[in-house]
Amino acid sequence: MGSQTGAFTITTSGENYTLGDSASAETFTARASGLPKTYTYLGLASTDGTSGFYASNTTNGITTIYYFTKQTIASGATVTTTPDTVGPGGADYTFCFMPGTLIRTPAGEAAVESLAIGDLVLTAAGETRPIRWIGRQTVSALFADPITKLPVRIKAGALAENVPSRDLLVSPGHALLIDGVLIQAGALVNGTSILRDDNVPANFTYYHIETADHSIILAENTPAETFVDNVTRASFDNIHEYVAMFADAPAVEELDLPRALSHRQVPMAVRQRIAARAAAMFGAEAAAAA
Repeated sequence: MGSQTGAFTITTSGENYTLGDSASAETFTARASGLPKTYTYLGLASTDGTSGFYASNTTNGITTIYYFTKQTIASGATVTTTPDTVGPGGADYTFCFMPGTLIRTPAGEAAVESLAIGDLVLTAAGETRPIRWIGRQTVSALFADPITKLPVRIKAGALAENVPSRDLLVSPGHALLIDGVLIQAGALVNGTSILRDDNVPANFTYYHIETADHSIILAENTPAETFVDNVTRASFDNIHEYVAMFADAPAVEELDLPRALSHRQVPMAVRQRIAARAAAMFGAEAAAAA
């Protein structure tokens, strides 16, 4: 979305809020009757052809994600918002792969946990990117929120022929690029071909790959995002390693693509195609019951 300059109006629960001249894409403060209300920008989104963006507000320790639709982002533009279905705490996502996930490299496919800083990975466009950092996050299944922390299993062929090539297990917040939209795995769950997987060890580790830019790489032959700085790194086991290497480095800028965080944001054509494939894989009755 880029940095914003000039004011525009946000309508929230019937109240008008005007942004200050220094508003930015990352954090902006809306004011009404002199009272500040701060939102944090989370990413672009699209609902059935209507463009918009996500932002969150934290009040009394509770974080709520909002979806803003917009006609334009310019001085005087009007946007509207309602809380999204992700709900409180929904911003606490990680963008990571489960161990064993095969990542495409110039030398062939390699398990994500076998990769190291400096290794090359291939993007969906066929370009190479050196790995800048590999983050690790240990999750305790006993205490984990199943909606935001337990992996999503995308079964082989669920998205297209040979996509994924094998079952792909990613964190719910990890986005896949489908029809030009970054769609988080949790938003694709249908209970048949794409489902939440609670068959995990008591403690398991997610791995994330970071490159110098927000890239689309191939995981089990599926276009998937690399890590981007719109979530906290503090929960990673090896955050000290990152700080030692990149304490003064600028944040990785997010790709200028719409992002779907919840099911209602997934384009209808994508939903229908995945549903049709699920019916072909498991039978129409099973797919309909999901």
